[in-house]
Amino acid sequence: MENNKNDNEIIILNPELVEAGNYVGAIKSIHTGFVFIDNVKRGYETINTNGDVFCNTENATFEIGQLVEFHELNTDTKRVGKFRTESITLIDSSLEKGQKQLSIMNFSKTTSPYHDLKKIISEEDLLKAGENKPLAEFIQQMAWLLNKGDNDYRPEDIIKLSEDFIAKNFSMLTPLGFKCNITQGEIDQEAENRLVDENVKLYNESGLQGQAASLKKEYAQFLSVRSAFTLMNENNLLNYSSVLEIRNFVELFYSFPVCFTYSKESFQIKTNEDDPQVDHVIKFFSDCIGSKEFRTLYQIYNRRTRPISQFIGKDIMPPNIVRVMNKAKELFDYVTIMTPYHDMSSREWSNSNWLRNIDPILVGFIKDMPTHFFILGRWSQTGIFPLLIDCIADTSNHLKLNKHLLKNFQSDTYWYNGKDEGNSLGSNGSGNRLEPFADKLLLAYENGLLFPFLRGELANEEIYRFPN
Repeated sequence: MENNKNDNEIIILNPELVEAGNYVGAIKSIHTGFVFIDNVKRGYETINTNGDVFCNTENATFEIGQLVEFHELNTDTKRVGKFRTESITLIDSSLEKGQKQLSIMNFSKTTSPYHDLKKIISEEDLLKAGENKPLAEFIQQMAWLLNKGDNDYRPEDIIKLSEDFIAKNFSMLTPLGFKCNITQGEIDQEAENRLVDENVKLYNESGLQGQAASLKKEYAQFLSVRSAFTLMNENNLLNYSSVLEIRNFVELFYSFPVCFTYSKESFQIKTNEDDPQVDHVIKFFSDCIGSKEFRTLYQIYNRRTRPISQFIGKDIMPPNIVRVMNKAKELFDYVTIMTPYHDMSSREWSNSNWLRNIDPILVGFIKDMPTHFFILGRWSQTGIFPLLIDCIADTSNHLKLNKHLLKNFQSDTYWYNGKDEGNSLGSNGSGNRLEPFADKLLLAYENGLLFPFLRGELANEEIYRFPN
């Protein structure tokens, strides 16, 4: 793939190119004399480090997001249950080892005819969005697939990837005889039901009622996930980005912040109420990242839960995605249409004259699977990359130009601040706290740290201080 020298480069790393047995991770935060590393892998295996890995880095300079290599993972005696490594090496960004360089900018520009009517974003704004390195970890993880060719892949690769994901996340079920196949006709559902019944009976007769309940719950979740992959495959919507780690919901939400949601658990439609109390939908999505920063941004754009029935726009929903959505309502706890329709943001601060971008995306969430979410389809029939940079730049511009409207939120507005905090928005002494929050967010954006900021990773960052 040909790269533009101005593109924001992201190194695509094949695990085979790292020294055998070594670990790979990404710099999460930088402190005086040490760093913390997350997203640790060994080959294709994700390593559970029970938190971030510590490494002393005196006399060495690193940047947040850089990929590093290390050969040991030791117990951290100063942090119970945590790990450390004694030295790290920055992974060579040259092509000496045969690595390809692929650019998130180029991925975003790989569009389809559907995107001919896209909103025009300046090149300067696109470059600034790219500097924030959206989905950097995801691209790293998927390198073995993306490096096969110019963003191309074979259907059998995607099927294998999906089945491996199921096997890994339900490893306790496969020894019992349950299959991870997602191709139609390869599963004998009646035989599986008998297998569940037989094992439930065995557990109950053995006085293991808890195990019987666990099996039924785990199998129900397994069935939802496998059925979701099968559904997407049958409708030609399955691709390399069909399932993402929940941490990457930050990038997707920032790109498509105005949501229309279906929930298995009913909720009252209060889109016309002046100050409705917070419902369970808002609480679920606000909590899915675990940071106050994301919680605030979600409610800024989704102060009231919009039902899917209110979705309207020139982006006409393709029939195959409609079929997937109807079936997904049976499989997922929440099914959401995410859009770049900033003009439909919370009515307290919406700008009806804002020119919206195009190409929504359909996603699904399972409550009992908080580590991942599912990309069920996109109106353009593409993956998540096309226009991603455009949409990130557009949200940033929307905040820059309209943040003064956030003053329209009253400080006593019902607001979800977390499970153990109050339920009103509050103020910073001179008004509600949303405009100062937008200033901090935009400062992080200008410094290329938007997504660590929204994930709450900069709260105690020593080299990056936000103004009060």
